[in-house]
Amino acid sequence: MDKLRNIILFIFVIILCGLSFVLFRVTKKQDSEQENKQPQIVLSDNNPAVKKSVFTDGLPTPDATIKYTLDEFGMGPSTKNVYYIDIDNNGTLDRITKTFVETGNAHSYYKYTIEIKEGDKFIDITPDNFQTTNGVICDLQQIQFRFEPQFMVKLIYRELGDLWDEPTIAKQKTFMLSGNSWQTYPEKKLKPICDVKELF
Repeated sequence: MDKLRNIILFIFVIILCGLSFVLFRVTKKQDSEQENKQPQIVLSDNNPAVKKSVFTDGLPTPDATIKYTLDEFGMGPSTKNVYYIDIDNNGTLDRITKTFVETGNAHSYYKYTIEIKEGDKFIDITPDNFQTTNGVICDLQQIQFRFEPQFMVKLIYRELGDLWDEPTIAKQKTFMLSGNSWQTYPEKKLKPICDVKELF
């Protein structure tokens, strides 16, 4: 009798262990399936949410483009883009010219000219030193145009350190057009940086 009871108890323990094992496996499988259903956040260069915005000077598609031939040293104007935009809101199209200049080395620059249309003439109102300073690693000076609600130009620059890519304190100049002349804001000190494009 005791032997039979021990056998039944042993069988009951085996069944209980088997049920516990099956229950454990089912629970683990459900947990695994639940994890797979969770949205996966993948941060990569292909994810638009983590891409850094690309710097732009704010100018639209050019109305005309002129191509030039560089000299024997690879120097000189390469491309000139012309934009006809009413920047003083008087109903006539003014002109902005953007010329890309090669220097024969790793550096280059864009030169901008801003002209107001008066009658049948274009009057040059370009501020002094109105060009960029581009480098392979860092840009030392960049310009950005804004047309709304009023025509405004932001120029950010920094001085060259001992090395081209050595961060130095950047400064910002802001120009706002008032009639045919510029209203300039006090120069603002920013932070030490290598590439000034990051500050726009």
